[in-house]
Amino acid sequence: MVDWKLRCERCGRPESLDALLWRCPACSGAFEIAGDGMSDVAAGDHGDSTLWRYGTALPVGREHARSLGEGMTPLIRGSLAGQDVWLKNDALMPTGSFKDRGAVVLVAHLRRLGVNRLIVDSSGNAAASMAGYCAAAGIECSVFAPATTSPGKLTQSRAYGASLTLVDGAREAVAEAAQRAAEQEDDVFYASHNWHPVFVEGVKTWAMEVWEQLGGRQPDTVFVPTGGGSAFVGAHRGFQAMGNGLPALVAAQPEACAPVVAAVERGAQTIDAIVPADTIAEGTRIGSPARERQILRAVRETGGWAQAVSDDAIARAMRELWSQGLYVEPTAAVGAAAFIDAVESRRVTGSSDAVILLTGSGLKATDTISRFLA
Repeated sequence: MVDWKLRCERCGRPESLDALLWRCPACSGAFEIAGDGMSDVAAGDHGDSTLWRYGTALPVGREHARSLGEGMTPLIRGSLAGQDVWLKNDALMPTGSFKDRGAVVLVAHLRRLGVNRLIVDSSGNAAASMAGYCAAAGIECSVFAPATTSPGKLTQSRAYGASLTLVDGAREAVAEAAQRAAEQEDDVFYASHNWHPVFVEGVKTWAMEVWEQLGGRQPDTVFVPTGGGSAFVGAHRGFQAMGNGLPALVAAQPEACAPVVAAVERGAQTIDAIVPADTIAEGTRIGSPARERQILRAVRETGGWAQAVSDDAIARAMRELWSQGLYVEPTAAVGAAAFIDAVESRRVTGSSDAVILLTGSGLKATDTISRFLA
């Protein structure tokens, strides 16, 4: 039996997993999960076609979850810039993005603790995902979102029954508004996907699936669109769980918002906040990621790197994916754009075995995509 705990990435303060906290009360740092629980993960319930097949590696039991069939998305052989590559298509998750992995586990965890109402902040995908899983679990969900969020994503959240508050300004202003609202009420919990470590524990299952789909081996290099870092930190946790070494993890960011790239290039231990510029990859437009130490640790420990790509490069990658039948949104093409850059700069060669995470469906961003088809 694993003794799961929360541990602050900044000051090391431990807290019970059952504590209704979203960040460290001592230093305001982000929590991570302490307790690996991975020794028997390869012997999990492989008759289960959902991510709950890895239940021994998750900090909450499936009996607390309301599953929508999340997990075991296809690993597809594709080609970008003339080179073969594996494409992990999480755009086919129940609500249309990889965020379902974290949402189902976090909602199950909070349901176990008796939480009946959540406040979340999101630029779209996490809002839809948390709203969907809250609806399945009978939990009230309030969403705070940037006023510039793609309308389709907000419509999806409303369809699930979530209340919606639009906030002008940067992504950080949205988070601050959600946090203030949660502080003013006693019966609500701020369930931020960018802060709560149980969310990452669900997200890590995408990497565990890749390991299994590759026949029990690790790829050489993995490209991950990175904003708040749950997919990137999750990849680190997931590949660690499966053993046999670690692939190099590449944090892909748009040039308009690349604080991780700047921190990696200067060899920093923390990430300086920036003011994001406009980008078509709205899901990665986070100028101050909360899990800064976990992100940078994942880069260092895997021998990976961080790569900034232009909006033109993202659009090119998106079109290449569409031409192969993969209808993804701009944010989902950020990792593909970084892979193309790595191929053309010969950082990745034909002998490399690479995987790219495709994070969200093109159905999330119809208005944005329509501009590319005019």
